[in-house]
Amino acid sequence: MVVRDRKDGSAIVSTQEDHAELSSQFAAHWGNRRFTKLRPYESMVFATTYHDSGYREWEGTPPMNLEKGRPYGHREDPPSIEQTELEAYVRNIDWVRSHDPYAALLVSMHRTGLWKNRYQFFTSPKGRLRERSPETKAVMKDLESTQEKERKSLGGANPRFEEQVWFNYHLLQVYDLLSLYFCCDGYDEDRFRETIIAPVPLAYDAKEEVELRIVPTEANSVKIQPYPFDLSPLKFSVRARIIPAGTFASEEACRETYHKAPRVLLNFEIVD
Repeated sequence: MVVRDRKDGSAIVSTQEDHAELSSQFAAHWGNRRFTKLRPYESMVFATTYHDSGYREWEGTPPMNLEKGRPYGHREDPPSIEQTELEAYVRNIDWVRSHDPYAALLVSMHRTGLWKNRYQFFTSPKGRLRERSPETKAVMKDLESTQEKERKSLGGANPRFEEQVWFNYHLLQVYDLLSLYFCCDGYDEDRFRETIIAPVPLAYDAKEEVELRIVPTEANSVKIQPYPFDLSPLKFSVRARIIPAGTFASEEACRETYHKAPRVLLNFEIVD
């Protein structure tokens, strides 16, 4: 779950698929005179839409953090969930592959990249490397081995394929970080905060990179400079549940409150 805890004890909770669908809105509109349009466009939007769908295996009946009165967030560690997650990640990659092998390669790279601090692509926001369990390391090794084979197979005789697929991986991470900004990371209490995502590449055939500076303008609006989208303002939304503050005697009672929580659309805009 993607969770934003609020000062009053309530929480705004989106599923990983809600978060990923928001990411795909950024991918769909990416590109203008300065920022290159994605290619292959359909595969990139498809990959972004389903890059975190492995979590559906347990988000229907999520483990609950009783101390906080809501589901565990994506940076927390639910008890006894690792094996379920690992199997679900692999099944999701297989499902994406059955529809679009190129998208599946990117989804797989996204998963292993998260275990390696997004392959150190970003200086901001700064992540941290965590020691992974032997089980996770084994899955990571298998996925990266398959990725190498798929890059060779999909790339064929194209000498630029490797460079292009890493460019697309990099941009998938940008969309993921942008979505996390609006879902949970971009707030000081209940107001947006200024931040930077960097570096961000501009074009497939160039080395130039920029810093994307996100500056709050109004309650639900931010400015991004330089502006990477094809229209302004870019209006978008993400589905969420509002979980009221409360204490619960059992995980079942806490989960019932989660299931009954009202669904809302959180609406935002980005301007140039």
